[in-house]
Amino acid sequence: MANNSLAFGRLNSYKIDPNQELVAIGVTNTVGTVFGAYPATGSFSRSALKSRSGVRTPAAGILTGLIVIVSLYGLTPAFYWIPTAGLAAVIIHAVIDLVTKPAQVYGFWRISPFEFFIWTAAVLVTIFSNIENGIYVSLSTSAALLIYKLAHPRGHFLGRVRVHSSNSTSDGRDVFVPLSHNHVVNPQIKVEPPPPGILIYRFEETFVYPNCSVLNSEIVDHVKATIRRGKDLRLVPLSDRPWNDPGSRHGATSEWEENQARPNLYAIVLDFSTA
Repeated sequence: MANNSLAFGRLNSYKIDPNQELVAIGVTNTVGTVFGAYPATGSFSRSALKSRSGVRTPAAGILTGLIVIVSLYGLTPAFYWIPTAGLAAVIIHAVIDLVTKPAQVYGFWRISPFEFFIWTAAVLVTIFSNIENGIYVSLSTSAALLIYKLAHPRGHFLGRVRVHSSNSTSDGRDVFVPLSHNHVVNPQIKVEPPPPGILIYRFEETFVYPNCSVLNSEIVDHVKATIRRGKDLRLVPLSDRPWNDPGSRHGATSEWEENQARPNLYAIVLDFSTA
């Protein structure tokens, strides 16, 4: 019910209070039980039909009620032969503007292909089965995708890009984007890495207990690959090393010289702005 109001609110650019609709329907059904009235619910088709007809005020409900009363007590025989297909055509014509346009569907694909497939599956199941099955499919697949994202979070090491405005006389501002060109919209953008010894890491997913070890391993592996090690493994005897860490043997200076060329670690900046 509240979703119906939100849909028309987005369509007509106004805000609603979802609790107001729930309270109104609750009071209506409570009072209606005293008089044996039919239970009232939030009808999406009636709301769409009124919106399509140009209704702008709640006074339309009074006119609708009068028409229903007259139809029930005086025009029932005239409406008996109206085919169901005609009523369905009226409803389809009323809700046609609420159908997602192809450009918006393509936007879903660009933002998240996995969620696009979830949306497509929910639409197909709803059309060829029923609404409940469509809701079950969308909820189950969305929950599975959420669990997968939590278990396999994304993150990027960031670099700096200087952004200048075409109509501004200032020196511009710094924007931090992933160092990998695979995550930059324009591959011609030159991304400047942070100063040596400083790493900036942005979490793209929520940082929680199930995925903290994965993110920690990614950061530690990157530090080991790019930052100088403080201990010269050439001086550590083979008998004192862990069984799974052969290290550098005596006399092997190439690895140590490569290690000495790396910077010392000064700071790791964690960006939680999107987490």
